[in-house]
Amino acid sequence: MGKITTLSGILKDKASQMKLNVVHLCSSVNTKTIDEAILKATTHTSHKPPSDKYVKYLQSTVKTCYCPQTISAIVQRLCVTTDVCVASKCLILIHNMIKSENGYEGEDGLRGTNSHRNLIYNQGESNLKLDDLNIDSSRSTKELAPWVQWYNEYLNIYLSIAEVLGVAPNIKEKIEEKRLETQRVSSYTTDCIFKQVDFLVNLFEQISVRPETPTGKPNIIVIRMIGLMEQDYISVMRLIKIRLEELDKRTDDPAELIPVFVRLEKCRESLSEFRWRCEHLDKEFWDLVLKLKGT
Repeated sequence: MGKITTLSGILKDKASQMKLNVVHLCSSVNTKTIDEAILKATTHTSHKPPSDKYVKYLQSTVKTCYCPQTISAIVQRLCVTTDVCVASKCLILIHNMIKSENGYEGEDGLRGTNSHRNLIYNQGESNLKLDDLNIDSSRSTKELAPWVQWYNEYLNIYLSIAEVLGVAPNIKEKIEEKRLETQRVSSYTTDCIFKQVDFLVNLFEQISVRPETPTGKPNIIVIRMIGLMEQDYISVMRLIKIRLEELDKRTDDPAELIPVFVRLEKCRESLSEFRWRCEHLDKEFWDLVLKLKGT
């Protein structure tokens, strides 16, 4: 069965390459190169995540006129595939593309201008549609399938946050980025801040219901997903912390924050697995939550 599946994958990849060659007979070199990179990053036959070589190349299009085309091509490949492995790689590429945005430096005018993101998620509507995925009898496919379904929903939440914030939740541990974000948040209405916190906590909740990590030989595609998720977790923690600190200055009645604290507490144990990635920030964050709760 494994040999048949591998042969089928090889034939599908070759067919895709032949189709690409025909489609791009009259296309520009850049357009063909982008589509070839997507194809090679999302093959049927490799059970590895997309090569860094292709990820970096596709990320390099984010600030160019080719970005909408790149995003659209990845989303299209995701929507038509029934292969679990290909779908997982497409989602990883999309995640990396969106994380390439940097709206935490410079002027506020840069925020909300990423029209390419609207090709994936716009006004609550997502284009990250998974077809009926074929789940064969291989161990790797069975392990990967629940992660692909979870990751698809995770990215929908991630993109809904980007829509509400006007920028991907990807703030770094830079003093200037945190200063600028704190300054921006101070200019928002209280209702706006509560809305943003609500969406940010959604991501914590989705992380806390992730599938069980495979035991035994690790699935390296799952490991890549978790690595990207851990980066988001740290960024979202910073973003929530900045907003809770601002709400603390404005809110006379701590009871208004109780629903947020209840949701955070329900996630805390599951999220503790990633504490080692940001021990100092983790302590500051949960100390702030306890302080605001008055306990």
